[in-house]
Amino acid sequence: MTTDNHCIRILVKHSEPIFAMGLVTLLSRMPDFDVVGDDATSARTASLDVIVCDYDASHRPADRERGAGVRVVVVARKPRGFEIQEAIGRGVLGYVVASCRPGELESAVRAASRGRRFLCQAAAQEVANGLTTESLTSRERDVLQLLAQGRCNKTIANLLDIAVGTVKAHVCAILTKLEASSRTEAASIAVARGLLPEPTLDDAAATPHRHAHLAAPRAEPARDFAFA
Repeated sequence: MTTDNHCIRILVKHSEPIFAMGLVTLLSRMPDFDVVGDDATSARTASLDVIVCDYDASHRPADRERGAGVRVVVVARKPRGFEIQEAIGRGVLGYVVASCRPGELESAVRAASRGRRFLCQAAAQEVANGLTTESLTSRERDVLQLLAQGRCNKTIANLLDIAVGTVKAHVCAILTKLEASSRTEAASIAVARGLLPEPTLDDAAATPHRHAHLAAPRAEPARDFAFA
C-alpha cells in the first residue's frame, strides 16, 4: 500500500520495445514515480508497486510475483470489451488504451498503487456498451462461441454434451438477447460488444481448448439460421 509521500515503483513490461520505451519516458516525468524497464536488474524490481504491461504479459503469474502486493495496469492498443472483462476478472486493476490521455495513464498507476480500479474513458465506454445487452448465461456464451466458429447445432450439442433441442433453445435466447436476426449477425454483434474475442486466421481450424478432450466432429457446412 502506498501513501501520497511514497515513491511508486513501477516496472514497464511490453512486448513492443519502442512502445515500452515510450511508456518508461512518459511515466518517468512524474517525480514520485520510480520507473524501470523489463531489462532492469532483480535488485531494482525487488519491491514493485505496479506493473504496467500489455494484455498478454498480464497473464503471466511470474511477472505479478516480482514484488510483494504488486498491482497490474494494462496498456492495450484497442479497448476490446472481452479482454477488459477477462482482465478485471483476473484482478487487473487498471486498463487504458494507447490513445488515452497521458493523465489517464498516470491516474491508472496511482489508483492501482492504492488498490483501486481505473479504466480510461474509452475502456469504460466499451464496458458500458456491453452492459446495455441482457446478460448471457455461461452456457449461452459457450454456444455463442461455437456458433461464431460456424458450428451447426448438432456439432455444438456433441461438443457440449447436451441435446440438440437444448442447443436450439440457447440459440434462440442468444438471438433474442443480442437482437440479431441470424447466427452470423449474432456473432458479429458479440465481437463488436466485446462478448467474444476478435476472430483470427487460425480460428476456423482450431477446436476450442476448453473442449479439447472431446472427439473432433466430422466437418459440417455452416448454416445461417437458428434451427440448423
